[in-house]
Amino acid sequence: MSKRIKRAIIIVVTILVLIAVALTSYYYGRVAPLIKAGKTQGTYSSESERPSVGRFGFETEDGTHPIIADLKGTVVVVDVWATWCGTCIYSIPKIVSLHEKYLDKPVKVIGLNVDEEGWEMVKPFLQKHPEITYAIAVPYPPPSFLLQSIVDLSPLGKVSAIPTVFVIDKQGRLAGKFVELGHEEEIDSLVARLLEE
Repeated sequence: MSKRIKRAIIIVVTILVLIAVALTSYYYGRVAPLIKAGKTQGTYSSESERPSVGRFGFETEDGTHPIIADLKGTVVVVDVWATWCGTCIYSIPKIVSLHEKYLDKPVKVIGLNVDEEGWEMVKPFLQKHPEITYAIAVPYPPPSFLLQSIVDLSPLGKVSAIPTVFVIDKQGRLAGKFVELGHEEEIDSLVARLLEE
């Protein structure tokens, strides 16, 4: 093998190693912490511990742009979902049930769609699913997406698995975050407790 070919091989291998190191560094330095933050869940038992999310904004079907602070005095349940998410679609009847249970109470249930295409994907989906009786919205301004699966919904929080449900108290503070399925009783219990505050 000639020196020129050996040198070319060394250069190619070096470049590949540098690319692998850069990608690994990016993943563990940027992506992995976002995934962890997106999957972190729990509740804030003390009112003083709850972070304010009142500045979080969304766009409704009629084109208005409210923020969570506009709903002060109301317990807000935000169900983050996408049209392509099978478990999100599976959970729709549970969200409908929660919405209907609290119809006569100061509770607002919002299905927050995070399809990158926004209303372009949502409106046809809603036409096929008339059983959705709660409000549907998209984040406004549009959120940052990373690898199509990590969504920054600041100040509400990071999402890396859907459905994710955020429960917000009557003062616009985050009281709980529930990731994926199986938290219906916890969500219902938290909503009931927040109504008593």
